[in-house]
Amino acid sequence: MLSIDKYAYENRIVNWSPKLKALLWLLGIIIAFQPIQWLKVVVLFSVAGVTIFVARVSLKRYISWFYAILPFVLLSIVGIVVTVSSQRSSLIWPLRIGNVYLGIAKVMLPRAGQLALQCVTAIVCTYWFALTTPFIQILQVLKAAHLPRVMIEVTMLMYRFIFIFIDAFEQIHRAQKLRFGYDSVDLMVHSSSILAKMLFEQVIRNYEMMTKALDAKLYNGDFYL
Repeated sequence: MLSIDKYAYENRIVNWSPKLKALLWLLGIIIAFQPIQWLKVVVLFSVAGVTIFVARVSLKRYISWFYAILPFVLLSIVGIVVTVSSQRSSLIWPLRIGNVYLGIAKVMLPRAGQLALQCVTAIVCTYWFALTTPFIQILQVLKAAHLPRVMIEVTMLMYRFIFIFIDAFEQIHRAQKLRFGYDSVDLMVHSSSILAKMLFEQVIRNYEMMTKALDAKLYNGDFYL
């Protein structure tokens, strides 16, 4: 079981109505995208604090869940602030390339800060929802919202294959580390390529096993939701 999923089933408000939690999450997302900046800051820190308390998760572990997401946020910010201009004075740390300058646009820095705050606030609200709402409750919310059945089934299958993918990754990665597969740059590149290949094969193999299990249970194309 994923650690986030474990917290979702053992948090302090697991028995709350999933519809209420979904509405609170939607309210948080709306606040994250509205123009009042100080309100986003209030929501960011208050929701993060509530999440840590409700989910009974340590601050260190909570912060570690942002490591995989923040690089994407930083890439988005870099795409906004880094630009090419013919005017050196409009840039920070300008680098001359031919007749133009490459650098950070001064005028875009406030916009980049707003974007970063907006993204982090939305992520914090989403983590609150993920850490307090078991997946079965999420399916109930999707059904109550009258989303297409195919969309709900695809969501359920994606959720299941996340577990399969992570479990296979951890097993292969652990075996490679025990054999000192990441002790140098060359070994790390080689081990990573083997890991990617084996992950693909393992996921396909698990998919085939699931298909056979469904056929044995006379699966007719519809999952019971």
